[in-house]
Amino acid sequence: MGQESNCSNFSCYTFLNYLSISPYTMDKVHFLKNFEDLYSHSKNLLKNTYKPHSKILVKLHFGEPGNKTAFKPEDVKPIIKALNELKLEPTLIDSPVAYNSPRGTVEGYEQFAKQKGFNKLAPCLISNNGKRVEMKDIPIEVIKELIEAENVLVLSHVKGHGCAGFGGAIKNLGMGGVTKESKSKIHGLCKPKFIKECQGCGTCAKLCPAHAIKMTDGKAEFDLNACYGCSICEIECPFKCLAPIKAIFDDLLAQGAAAVINNFPENTFYINVIKNITEGCDCQSNAGQILSDDIGVLLSKNPVAIDHASIDLINKTNEKNIFLEHTHKDPLLHVEYAAKYTNWEEDYEIEEL
Repeated sequence: MGQESNCSNFSCYTFLNYLSISPYTMDKVHFLKNFEDLYSHSKNLLKNTYKPHSKILVKLHFGEPGNKTAFKPEDVKPIIKALNELKLEPTLIDSPVAYNSPRGTVEGYEQFAKQKGFNKLAPCLISNNGKRVEMKDIPIEVIKELIEAENVLVLSHVKGHGCAGFGGAIKNLGMGGVTKESKSKIHGLCKPKFIKECQGCGTCAKLCPAHAIKMTDGKAEFDLNACYGCSICEIECPFKCLAPIKAIFDDLLAQGAAAVINNFPENTFYINVIKNITEGCDCQSNAGQILSDDIGVLLSKNPVAIDHASIDLINKTNEKNIFLEHTHKDPLLHVEYAAKYTNWEEDYEIEEL
């Protein structure tokens, strides 16, 4: 029983009495409003997931140089303290990016993580070591250390995203859990092609976040080198003149995330931090305006439900779909694809801590 992606009724099933008539037990998503209590509550929940005296990889995004709203060491410190108290040995992990950035190489990204001070919390590992996983449309090179780990904790900063509308756990893994070569492939195979003659309405040029489309003699012209492969033009074209080279971004992003999730160890947990909710992603040096007040932290074993719950909470708090409004992309679209490619359900039960 699912929620419509563009639902305008923000007292949706996850916040109503649907729980009492559900034919099955939904996964719990724990909701913590007070950030100061993150250490104690995370410690209490994580002790039931991980065995002491073992190693754990913490998958997170260290942010782009210049970005002021991405995770800082002080944001991550309560989680690391909880893991240490549980006698676990954490290592922070991410993968290099495919675009021009100091984070584009293993060495450059490691240096940047150290400059931000993350190495004072735990060892930092930047890996581009891939293991091929066949998915529906493309093979994905998953970061080998992640899927071969004894324990994994996926720690995600919730924010907007120019291509996915929203970035949470699935975005963290669909891009950050794969090699830079797979990142490039995902973006590249989402780029548009004409499947029938352009009607000259200009919708694609108006909505393109990369400004890679211009109207010439009443027809759309694409600069595919500048194109992000976000698929917004393909989805929003009122005359259905466009299609992706292979599949829309949200579909391929979810396939990337599923390639990671489906190969994770059983001992995997997810935490979404819903604060500094910017219009853009942590991969931008300037992530743009703050779209919402801070809301809290979600914790769950279900990666699909935790992202769905994050979007629902933000929409309910703001009484509108803020990511759709600002990015022109339905934030639930890639979440729904992720549910399709994994064994995880979108339905959930909120438990307030």
